[in-house]
Amino acid sequence: MDRGRCKLCGICIAVCPVDNLAIVEGALAAADRCTGCGLCELHCPDFAIVATREGAATKPSAKKGA
Repeated sequence: MDRGRCKLCGICIAVCPVDNLAIVEGALAAADRCTGCGLCELHCPDFAIVATREGAATKPSAKKGA
């Protein structure tokens, strides 16, 4: 999340299906419930969010030949 680009419009908060985002003390804050769905990134008009799904590619079953 690029706090310099974020204008605190709240669109990401509205579209998050797991209520992971909130505005706290004048800044966008994320809890640990993110599923990596990417809706916040898709809807952010300021391109301030890059959603990643950590751990998905690091599981042994996800690696080719493992």
